[in-house]
Amino acid sequence: MAYRQTQPAKVSLNAFFGGFVLSGLVLGCHHFEKDKTRNFIDSLPIIGMPNTPLPPVESVVFRGEEVMDEVPVEPNSPEGKLAGAKELFRQGNYATAERVFHRLFENKKNAQPLLEEARFMEAECLRLQGKYPKAADTYVDLLKKFDRTPYKDAAIQHMFDIANYWLDDSREEMKETREFREGSRFFVVPRFLSFERTKPFMDREGRAIEKLEQVRWNDINGPLADRALFLAGSIKFFHTDYKEADHYFSQIHERHPNSELAAQAVELAIISKHLSTGGSDYDGRKVAEARNLVHSAMQNYPDLANKRRVFLDRQIVGITHQQADKDFKIAEFYERTGHPGSAFFYFEMIKRRYPETGYADRATDRIAQLRKKHERKEELEEKLSPFEKLWPQNLPSFGLPGFTPSDNVPGARPLPAGIGPPSASPSGSSQYVP
Repeated sequence: MAYRQTQPAKVSLNAFFGGFVLSGLVLGCHHFEKDKTRNFIDSLPIIGMPNTPLPPVESVVFRGEEVMDEVPVEPNSPEGKLAGAKELFRQGNYATAERVFHRLFENKKNAQPLLEEARFMEAECLRLQGKYPKAADTYVDLLKKFDRTPYKDAAIQHMFDIANYWLDDSREEMKETREFREGSRFFVVPRFLSFERTKPFMDREGRAIEKLEQVRWNDINGPLADRALFLAGSIKFFHTDYKEADHYFSQIHERHPNSELAAQAVELAIISKHLSTGGSDYDGRKVAEARNLVHSAMQNYPDLANKRRVFLDRQIVGITHQQADKDFKIAEFYERTGHPGSAFFYFEMIKRRYPETGYADRATDRIAQLRKKHERKEELEEKLSPFEKLWPQNLPSFGLPGFTPSDNVPGARPLPAGIGPPSASPSGSSQYVP
């Protein structure tokens, strides 16, 4: 039986093509008359732009030395909508004003100053409504698209305040953790999720550190950069992420040496560098940086050097022992792999570089052992004949294993026929004898 297409299938197919053509016409009209389409959508009662009140207008304005009448703004123009939205903002109607500012920012044909002000005012409306996560992202978008905006300082300040507010729970967790370690608390309350509108639902600390980094990068030498770095480093230090904490604290020392937080940041950076190495078996560059940082703290921060002198001295002792242990293990490695010269060099370096540690005494003993081995080896080599020096006993010769070079060596097997030391023939010439 042959397949026959039914009438409903034809109707649905025609409807599909008809809808496709209609969609194309709508998109074409939208492409060629975008402004009219936008104005039509804005005039719709529900999905369009909300109605804005007329802003107060001054009767006269001063322009230089002249007094002139104020020219009224067209209410339906972008400038009139912006003025009306600012009037809504002044009245405290932040939700409606936010919608107007957002629609003004979406129209990229508006002048750039109007776009900047609309975006900033939209973020302000979100912040005043308590929608801090969305407000912070809007501030970041403003700084990303308009890096020279006059609202930069205000946006950075609000971003810092929001991130600092999000870290209040972390401060409470630090307090409870300290009480738990002291024994005055039985457990620490977990804070994984936030159900408040002013905080992110998840990863509150991660979002706060993200905003702090954006504060720092958008104004790298500004008045809030050092505070943002210190807050981010403190969170990483609390969670024992010493490598990241060292990065933040070291940035304060390098780029903001005159900051009020510089001395405390240096102290925490020294601890972070010392704890981020993993021991003497790992890379020792961080330990060397910690030593340089201790010397810098003693020279550049006299208050820290006087108040925390014992701490700095203990750090120097710990760094010295860790570096000595690393060099001692390197010397042992060379000795174990058959490089006595390199091992002797490292042991001698340990004696001179770390004279007041126990590693210097251990290095002295190992140097004495290496000298004894070397002297014993020289005595044995003096007893060998010239032929035995040329043919080492324990090495194969000419790719022929299984024999020793001389029958005079104790425990040696006879050489194969045709191979042996030269001997004088009756005629006085040297030849090989079997």
